[in-house]
Amino acid sequence: MKSFILLLVLIPSISFANDCKKDADRLCGGIDPGKNQVYLCLKDHEIELTSACKQEMRAFVQKTTSKNPCFSDLADFCSDVDPSKVEYCILKNEARLSASCARDFQSKKGNLIVKNQCALDIVNTCYKEVSGPDGSINKCLIRNKSKLSKFCQNNVTNIEKKMKASNPCYDDQEKFCPTQVKFVESHDCLHKKLTALSPACKKVVSEEQTKMISNPCYKDLKRHCEPGITPNAQVRCLTVNDQHLTNACRQYRVVMEGNVNKMVNACEADRLKLCAKAPMKDGMVLKCLRSKKAEVSPGCKNLI
Repeated sequence: MKSFILLLVLIPSISFANDCKKDADRLCGGIDPGKNQVYLCLKDHEIELTSACKQEMRAFVQKTTSKNPCFSDLADFCSDVDPSKVEYCILKNEARLSASCARDFQSKKGNLIVKNQCALDIVNTCYKEVSGPDGSINKCLIRNKSKLSKFCQNNVTNIEKKMKASNPCYDDQEKFCPTQVKFVESHDCLHKKLTALSPACKKVVSEEQTKMISNPCYKDLKRHCEPGITPNAQVRCLTVNDQHLTNACRQYRVVMEGNVNKMVNACEADRLKLCAKAPMKDGMVLKCLRSKKAEVSPGCKNLI
């Protein structure tokens, strides 16, 4: 299935810079370029395309299909599915696949089912969760465990044990917020039930609430960004998702950007003198300056 996943990751990055660019601007200007939407839009408007663009589209499809027989099937059936879950979409639409894709998939299907013993159960019982947020599939499988195949039931039992061991709020969430999957919605739901939570869960929820209060962008980071990324990556993620951020986060970012500019102006001489070798990433310069605070100039010291 690796070839399916790789192709679906690559498709959204395709840009029609030559013959189809004008057609794309004319016919698909308001389309979100993600998830192959521009290509699908041009395909829908095939009659209106210029001859040059039609030729470019045909050449593109022919070239791409020669590398992956399921290109057109992925575009038709799976454009709205996350790349990491595309194998479920192919499996769900197996009866509708083109002949070349069906042959290619048959050579991979056995390995998929052996590797993921819940694949068929997900397609048959929890397929609508494939397009949902992370965690949706597991919650669906746990909720429908009695309907699953024996092998999948065993896997789900192990998954449930691991989830309970790693999440102090697992039982409380199932009790008070069973329909919530995303972190932010789950947290807000549990916080409303704070007095009824177990001590361990109450501690976790209270700590998360403190983080949200101290950082107006904390919820936005949880909602839009991958966990565990570096501070620089967090800034990039928030910038990319700027139009979806809360007003509180946007205002906070403006203030923080102003503070950073002040700090850079006030501390540049100290950086060159004390921390010239510190990498200009992930707060390393600030850490260095703080570690040598006694030697830092008064103007810089007040800002770090």
